[in-house]
Amino acid sequence: MLWKQIILLKFLFLRDFFSLKRNIAILAALLLLAACQPTPTEEVVVNKGEGRLEALIVSAPEASAPPEETIRTRMGAPERVQDTVSGKVYGGTMDVTIDAAVTVPEVAAAPVYRAALVPSAPEEKERLAQALLGDGPYIYRQNHRLWNETNLRYYQAWLNALDDQPYGPGVDYDEMRAWLTGQIEAQQLGYQQADGRVKEQSWPGSWTDTSGAVMSEDGRTFSWADGSLLKFRTEGTPWLVARERHGSPRTEDERAADAAAAAFLKELHNADVTLYGIAAHDESWRQQFGVETGFDNGLYQLWYLPVYAGIPVYPWETYHGTDNGQQDAGVSFDRSVHQERIEVVTNDGAVAEATWTSPLRILGVENGNVPLLSFDRIMEIFRQQTFMNIYMGKDYLGNDSHTDMHITEITFSYMRVRRPNEADYWLLPVWDFRGYDTRFGENAIDTWWDTFSLLTINAVDGSIVDRNLGY
Repeated sequence: MLWKQIILLKFLFLRDFFSLKRNIAILAALLLLAACQPTPTEEVVVNKGEGRLEALIVSAPEASAPPEETIRTRMGAPERVQDTVSGKVYGGTMDVTIDAAVTVPEVAAAPVYRAALVPSAPEEKERLAQALLGDGPYIYRQNHRLWNETNLRYYQAWLNALDDQPYGPGVDYDEMRAWLTGQIEAQQLGYQQADGRVKEQSWPGSWTDTSGAVMSEDGRTFSWADGSLLKFRTEGTPWLVARERHGSPRTEDERAADAAAAAFLKELHNADVTLYGIAAHDESWRQQFGVETGFDNGLYQLWYLPVYAGIPVYPWETYHGTDNGQQDAGVSFDRSVHQERIEVVTNDGAVAEATWTSPLRILGVENGNVPLLSFDRIMEIFRQQTFMNIYMGKDYLGNDSHTDMHITEITFSYMRVRRPNEADYWLLPVWDFRGYDTRFGENAIDTWWDTFSLLTINAVDGSIVDRNLGY
């Protein structure tokens, strides 16, 4: 029953963590923490006010370099870093072990862009609807039973396929059959309880609506929420929410899914993308059993990253320690900002769903090749600041806690950062330090840790950036 334990662990940990929102209490906590930290040899920029960052971006001359030089060589970033550092965190102590690959895009320049989450103009929404759905007429329809019917066929086909042992010998197929039978029973109950009537009417909305959805007669839907969402869905697509993924397509079917999805995303929003991961519909079972093959039914989920000037944007959030550690420190975090996130579901080589969260529009270039801090300086800032970012709770006896943090990846990318006193943003280059905390296990919830950055550092001025706040 390992799969049930993994899912339960993910649920419990996600439930027990606050998302980020700074308030006055955080400042008090930081002052308390400062007394516990090693004294930095050089002041680290934490407050990005007073125009310093803007001066570095807008006023600084563009960095010049020989044509063959990349930003990796300009910053002096190695391929890999190994190091250890120890210090005090709120509620205890932490040892940090760094054995990390250093990922830097192979580009020669790092522009800073000015960007916005601007609403689509009414004529743009109408153009998208026509491109995705055809010229109409457009309708609004609810058919709850169709979704149950589709999932009944999906789970039944999967159950029938187990007779051929698609995951190889030595697998507990009885456990899988029991799980699939439970899914079928749940869909049958949903079908019985669903309103059997199909509710359909002419589309009642308008292209000027700030949020809305429009459907074609054959069941394709385009929906939007101005500045935060673009979505396409085909009526009756089986339910699929994959938790695990692998990096590159392995089969012809997966390569076809990637090609179809990439072409579709170009139509949905005009930005470059790169594949971040792909999952078969039964990916979690394949990884649990240690196999690459399973029940192939043409259903895949894919994740993409938007790319600007060859540099990707990642949808990570910031990790701040334990729930009770934050409570003890009197701080509260609430995630209020989401970076761009792109997810696609394909079915038999065609896009069945596509969701683009926080689609960004580039307004201009602030600096065509912004000066960047050296990698050595970034590492110095990490050693100084990583202990200021983590809050740990006391143990059950009220004693200090200890945790071991392992950094396994250091990544250079873009992040959308709010411009001071403005409604729009910069796309800024940042460094993310990612890994896991052995307090919660190394392997059991690895996909949970994959959503976090343990520390994000502005590559221009060295300030600490909170991904959940966006500055």
